[in-house]
Amino acid sequence: MRIAVGGFQHETNSFASVKAGYGQFETADGWPGLSRGAALAPALAGINLPAAGFLEAAIAAGHEIAPLLWCSASPSAPVTDDAFERITAMLVEDLRAAGPVDAVYLDLHGAMVTESVPDGEGEILARIRAVTGPDIPVVASLDLHANVTQRMVDLSDLLVPYRTYPHVDMAETGARAAALLDRMLAGWRPGKAFRQAEFLVSLVAQCTLADPARRLYALLA
Repeated sequence: MRIAVGGFQHETNSFASVKAGYGQFETADGWPGLSRGAALAPALAGINLPAAGFLEAAIAAGHEIAPLLWCSASPSAPVTDDAFERITAMLVEDLRAAGPVDAVYLDLHGAMVTESVPDGEGEILARIRAVTGPDIPVVASLDLHANVTQRMVDLSDLLVPYRTYPHVDMAETGARAAALLDRMLAGWRPGKAFRQAEFLVSLVAQCTLADPARRLYALLA
């Protein structure tokens, strides 16, 4: 099967003062800078990132990869509209140029806010769906701290989050996404449901190695 692979990650803190412009995504900052096409897989190889884990698992399973683009910027204030529109346009352009694909995998964060769009990932998924139509599987990995929305659920077939904080299972999450997508390509169709719990867990209590987060996530798994 032929799978398009891309990623556009940002964890937005709307109370911060410095926005994420295009240059922050273009430049490496501990993770690779914006990588496109044939440069994508080499840039991510061996790094604990979801897209890297997905690529390794999908290639091992015999799938052909259609690389789109991957980029990330450090957590900050909202993404500028210019950066969001430029990068999303490139992602869509690369998907169109890739030709027919059997599925799409996206490495997203889940908490992106732009200057004009409160649900960045929902908008990205909407634009991807406008290209694929409703029948091509679209799978995305998410950070454990994603702000999942109904729109994200509606526009994807699977959302696969990290299970650890600190996030030590990012590549493993990508590999899980690849395994689940394999099942979809073999005919499995997952059910979907969405509900937001009406409480927040303090950041200092979120470590999944200790209670209360350890028991909470075990209950939800």
